Amino acid sequence: MKNTLYFSLALLAASCSSNPEQTTPEAPAETTTAAVPRKLPAVLRQALEAHGGLAAWQQFGTMEYRMKSTLGTPRDEKHLIDLRTRQTRIEGAGYQLGRDAQQQVWVSPAKAAFGDMSARFYHNLFFYFFSIPFVLADEGIVYEDLGLRTVAGQEYQALKVSYEAGRGDSAKDEYIAHFNPRTHRLELLLYTVTFFEPGKQATFNSLLYTDWQQADGLLLPRKMEGHKFANDQIGDLRYQAEFSDVHLTRAQPAASLFAMPNGAEVDSLKQ
Repeated sequence: MKNTLYFSLALLAASCSSNPEQTTPEAPAETTTAAVPRKLPAVLRQALEAHGGLAAWQQFGTMEYRMKSTLGTPRDEKHLIDLRTRQTRIEGAGYQLGRDAQQQVWVSPAKAAFGDMSARFYHNLFFYFFSIPFVLADEGIVYEDLGLRTVAGQEYQALKVSYEAGRGDSAKDEYIAHFNPRTHRLELLLYTVTFFEPGKQATFNSLLYTDWQQADGLLLPRKMEGHKFANDQIGDLRYQAEFSDVHLTRAQPAASLFAMPNGAEVDSLKQ
């Protein structure tokens, strides 16, 4: 996906290294970043407050969680994210993958261990899905308030999101976040995937947020479902994801956790 939404899915992001070649030095000193005021749409401001507040989100440097999903090959993974740099590390059965400081996405012991899906496409897909609406306040986003919109007979407050040119691997991706007009919570996300065919007109897929959990003061997803989408109707189920053991801390994780292990293979943007 991308620092801003690699919802190049095909949308959807471990706390300790299991590779003996890596060492974990003391965690770096906590960094603080002065928040720069941005003019966010009212619908997004309401959603951020309903999910715990943007200021609360911005105080954290580390996010980690366990995720089980059925996207492609069924997976049971631990995800670790540096929320300042958006570097990611994922550990699953028989593989590790991550994005290092040079923005290389690597797989250990080799790409074949991860399976057929592009690791670069996947590495922060679920982190982005999991972290909406907070990541919708990132820099480089263009907003369009669509007002009240009805999908599958349900009325939502809808916000369309696109990206400035050059943002991430899939800058032409688009998303429409749908919020409950009473609670302002996120309930439905429509997203396109342009990672694999950048010049092709993309169609929307749908992601339903079906259950939530409180974690360190934030309201974050517990379960989500990916569905086909056409004619403003939610179609067949494509995949599911469930999140547990969610933790956020103020300090950033050790940089070495994201470094490419010896013998790992880089997954290039070029397919």
